[in-house]
Amino acid sequence: MRALHLDFLHPAAPRLRLAATLLALGIAATLAVAWRHHVLVAEIDELGARVADTDRLARRDLPRMREAVGDPKLVAQEVSRANAVLASLTLPWDAMFGSLEKASDPGVALLGVQPAGRQVRLLGEARRLEDLLAYIARLESSGGFANVFLASHELKQNGGAPSVAFTLNADWAGER
Repeated sequence: MRALHLDFLHPAAPRLRLAATLLALGIAATLAVAWRHHVLVAEIDELGARVADTDRLARRDLPRMREAVGDPKLVAQEVSRANAVLASLTLPWDAMFGSLEKASDPGVALLGVQPAGRQVRLLGEARRLEDLLAYIARLESSGGFANVFLASHELKQNGGAPSVAFTLNADWAGER
């Protein structure tokens, strides 16, 4: 049998270093796992909220269409509203703005453009009534607009300088 060698004077330093290294690695691994767990829990919460939103949207009540299912007049009204929205979304905006720019005048300031299907309402101000009438003539001759007419106008005094606030209605015919 071999003899047992006990040395109490020299501590086991290599074993302590190994134990300290293993302890540090264990703590680092625990922190990495805890951080990853936190990230995954946040992702799960976000995805759960999205699923809840999707479920809520799927279950939402559509009262107009449910009322309209039995009545053909209500269905026709809903379809015409949807077609009007679709027509305004498919309006060739670039061509329309190009026609408006061609007809522009330094004496006329265009403040708003409100499309409703193929009809367009233009809101603005002119320095003089003559400038406004010339602007209407240029719009009609531009080829993009037809049936341009003055819906309303109002004479204003802006700090001593008169101006004309106006509303024009026009049909967008497109570039010819």
